[in-house]
Amino acid sequence: MKKQAKKAAKLSMIAGAAVLLVSGCAQGASSGGSSNQSGGTTKATGTITYAGGWATNGVVNPFGTNNIIQNDLSYVPLAWYKYTGNYDYWKVLATSWKMSKDGKTFTVNINPKAKWSDGSALTAEDVYVTFELQLLTGAAEGWGLNGMKIVNDHTIEFTRDPKTLYSTVMFERQILNNVEILPAKVFKQYIPSDIWTLSKDWNGDPNAASTKAATSKLTQAATKAQSVNMKASDLIYNGPWSLVRTSSSQELYQKNPNYLYANNVTASKVVALNQTTNDVTWRALENGQLDYAGVGYSQVVYKQVMKVHQNSYIAAPQSMGMALYFNQNVAPFNNVKVRQALAYAIDRPTAQKIGEPIGAFNAGTIDGLDETVAQQWLTPDQLKSLDPYNYDQAKAASLLKSAGFKKTSSGWVMPNGKPFTFNITVPNLSDWDAGVDAIATQLRKEGINAQTSVVDTTTWTQEVPLGKYAVYANWWGGSDVNPSQPYNQLYISDNNYSVTTTGQLKSTATSKSAQQEAIPQNVSVPGVGTVNPMALTVQLLGNLSQQQEKSIIYKLAQTTNYDVPMIPIWGQAAGRTISSANWTWPSYKNNLAIENQYTYHTPFVVFQTLGLMKPKN
Repeated sequence: MKKQAKKAAKLSMIAGAAVLLVSGCAQGASSGGSSNQSGGTTKATGTITYAGGWATNGVVNPFGTNNIIQNDLSYVPLAWYKYTGNYDYWKVLATSWKMSKDGKTFTVNINPKAKWSDGSALTAEDVYVTFELQLLTGAAEGWGLNGMKIVNDHTIEFTRDPKTLYSTVMFERQILNNVEILPAKVFKQYIPSDIWTLSKDWNGDPNAASTKAATSKLTQAATKAQSVNMKASDLIYNGPWSLVRTSSSQELYQKNPNYLYANNVTASKVVALNQTTNDVTWRALENGQLDYAGVGYSQVVYKQVMKVHQNSYIAAPQSMGMALYFNQNVAPFNNVKVRQALAYAIDRPTAQKIGEPIGAFNAGTIDGLDETVAQQWLTPDQLKSLDPYNYDQAKAASLLKSAGFKKTSSGWVMPNGKPFTFNITVPNLSDWDAGVDAIATQLRKEGINAQTSVVDTTTWTQEVPLGKYAVYANWWGGSDVNPSQPYNQLYISDNNYSVTTTGQLKSTATSKSAQQEAIPQNVSVPGVGTVNPMALTVQLLGNLSQQQEKSIIYKLAQTTNYDVPMIPIWGQAAGRTISSANWTWPSYKNNLAIENQYTYHTPFVVFQTLGLMKPKN
């Protein structure tokens, strides 16, 4: 997908995610493995039940856009990223990999013991075809993949286009972790013979006839490959479990004895229950029908569920949450002192306790980063240098006065003599609505006449990019310890710009007034100087030393902290519920790699593969 299409898809996705249904546990997330594991056919015991999710009108197709297979149960990638910020992996299908010194060639060696569920060898051709499928969707072109070479049955070379603004470490991660390897003998038939020519043309001048023709042909080929409906019995699998049968409410998976790490897998079966609503999952947890679920709670239901079946709740770290954003095209929010004043005027911890009492965490310093990510990229002294914007009515009042506002018996008045009145627009998501209501109530008590304006989620999704709202609630963050992502969202995509594969900024706004947040190109930051946050963010996407990355990240953090383009209200954890009634779960205390699996993966797949889960009966 091209950048703009990705943005549209993301807006659609996040709008639905906030309803607090399952987050990511059934959408083909990658899973962890170990480099010292060995295959085998040890008989497994026990069944794992978990809350999955699939469309009842979907297709049985691991590459399908409406796929009902829980891909992470049945397919694995070359390696699994640990999400610890140091680009460390667990080896899965790959035994080793190496990037050339010039950053152009990435060589991966495949474990010669890797097999498909039918006993056939998993080879470099399977990897080759898997990434050709990524070319069909435009994904791999965005990473800079412009060639592949099968060296032998178990070695493949990927060629990276150095002109593409995509760092080598992120290129490696896309190859190793972000794509599950699919069988060539199933999908090779859907690859056009001129795929590489089409891929090259796709990445050309967007107005050229050759680019438009290539885009059309690739789209048609991708649609065909993704829409075909297959029989579960005709598919082959390389993951821990193979799909046996499916219905609208349940799916059954059985252990794949040819899985590379089958010796460690102690669950002979996995039963996925289709989580269509929170209520379905809550009842299943109360009845002891689930070993694992990713679900949000009301306070009442939370207490009920945690009382039974040795259920426990894990607020897994997740670098995203709810924030208030400003459209700086609209006065007085074009005044930095006003934005800073509002940051002091809002009691964020109290708003979080009202809106997200369970499964949320303090948003921390206004620097554009989740606290966990900030601690990995900023030094303690750098973090201390940033203003935490703790709730302080006196500072808020002082800033408003310095901006020309006056406090009267009926509230604050703007320099033009009009009352300081505005709406905070929020989509109709109950947790966000409650949090914004709490904020509006706080501000009114301080003489700032703020009102909550609730709109339906569809309208909000459509109108946010059009600059329709002066102050509005939206997602913030969204990084998995890759700090370029939240800044890319804040300063580029949310500001109605995109970045070409060669690093050129392009406006995606339909009109000047539609610049979403209207963040100025240059921001004057005291003690730092003039900063161009968009240009710095683009630099982060390329190849830099870690020292260079940290320097840019600190400058962007300082800019965000001073300019306050948004106020993060809370961070939303990836709430996970596990039952210890039937299985032992590994401790994640002081083990960030294990803890992160609750956020980014379906954890029992990781733990079973690592040999860290044992049945109790």
